[in-house]
Amino acid sequence: MSTLPMTGDILRESLELHLFWARIMKEHAIFLESGFMCKDGEWMQEADSYKCQFEEILHEANCLADGNVSIEVMRSGELFTNKTIKAEQTTQEMTCIPIATQLTVETMSLHPSMGGGMGMIPYEQEIVEQVRLLNEKALACACSMYEYIDRALKEISRCCIVSHNFPSIYEHQMEETEMYMKQIKRLQNNQHLDTTYYIVEMQMFWDHIMKEHAEVISHLLDPKEKVMIAQADHFALIYEQILSKFSDGMVPRPNLRQITNETIRVTEEFKDFKGAGTEAILACRLKSLIIPLLADHVLREAIHFLRILGLPIPEFKGGKG
Repeated sequence: MSTLPMTGDILRESLELHLFWARIMKEHAIFLESGFMCKDGEWMQEADSYKCQFEEILHEANCLADGNVSIEVMRSGELFTNKTIKAEQTTQEMTCIPIATQLTVETMSLHPSMGGGMGMIPYEQEIVEQVRLLNEKALACACSMYEYIDRALKEISRCCIVSHNFPSIYEHQMEETEMYMKQIKRLQNNQHLDTTYYIVEMQMFWDHIMKEHAEVISHLLDPKEKVMIAQADHFALIYEQILSKFSDGMVPRPNLRQITNETIRVTEEFKDFKGAGTEAILACRLKSLIIPLLADHVLREAIHFLRILGLPIPEFKGGKG
């Protein structure tokens, strides 16, 4: 455990991180559980155990976050949308996997910080220790779940088990889990990253994630949904083109803001595409293999990315900083 004092910014960022990522992780477990065959009950049970563990982490984050998170995050839509509860309820009905909708109600009831963040002022030691312990618990759980997904992927690759989820979805989940783990470690060490490096790193990561979302959506839509398939393929191509403008984390000085503005525009359009798709799935108007909670899940990730893209861009200082 780090002995460095935890500043207000680090504590707030820790709680905001878990409010977003613990929900994403528990939903990953739901998607995994729903994809296994009945004969693979042990794999399903293990996925369900991770769902329960991350539900507990999310509940603890909810309890600690009231009055300690920014209004920007609370209002962004990345923690919940106006479709999340219905998506959870409908998915539970479809899959018979219990989903703790009360956690979403808890998050929706949180009050933001009235002080706009505590900056470098330390919090009371009690909440600092509680957040440190939550960080450690979340990190251990994420590491364990990463290993579980890796084991499942290896069994699928050897044709020992079958899943309704593409192998690339397992890889996608592992990439997101790694990012969660990386950010927890940074916060536990009280590391404040160079802003320019952070913006470049986040764009490279989330542009890649958005590209994969588009590719998977295209493949999960019914072949007759030709218009939406073409739109999804278009988004995948655009994100691939944006990613080609980065090279080992290096961006030419004049181009960072231009690339960011382009990414904001495309991601706004992709968010609207996902939102319309989620509404159509909930209304049973769209033919696909996409369960409602997955649709809302990828929508929230686009909203999260847009909030990151809205951070101020300083003068570019070069490379990986």
